[in-house]
Amino acid sequence: MKFSAILSAIFSLVLIAGINLSVAQSGSVVDVINDSEDHTIFAQMLADTELDNVVAQQGPFTIVAPTDEAFEALGDELEHIQADPERMQNVVIGHLFQGEVPATDVEPALEVEVAEGDIPATNGLVHIVDQVIMN
Repeated sequence: MKFSAILSAIFSLVLIAGINLSVAQSGSVVDVINDSEDHTIFAQMLADTELDNVVAQQGPFTIVAPTDEAFEALGDELEHIQADPERMQNVVIGHLFQGEVPATDVEPALEVEVAEGDIPATNGLVHIVDQVIMN
């Protein structure tokens, strides 16, 4: 009887810890980007343009997030984008959607291939792409 009570208590603690862990892992679309080691450039651009404050709101929003590798492939163009606040804002906006847009709709709309899509967040979806969308 006592063993059963202890086992139940341990199971409850593990269950509660698991629930807290899953809540901690699922944040806003901005949190998903900020938590990714492969999206530091895009995360910085979101912050520099202050659009991170917009898409961290209730939403829903969809972010089509280019990897750092995609930005680095731009070469010197990346520095020009980062040096021009208006241009940087336009590039970031080109990767944002209002509403939850599934990867199957994003691909033809933006003519991109989604490497990893439909990543859920508390306020929308994130799709990973290997190219930067230039308007």
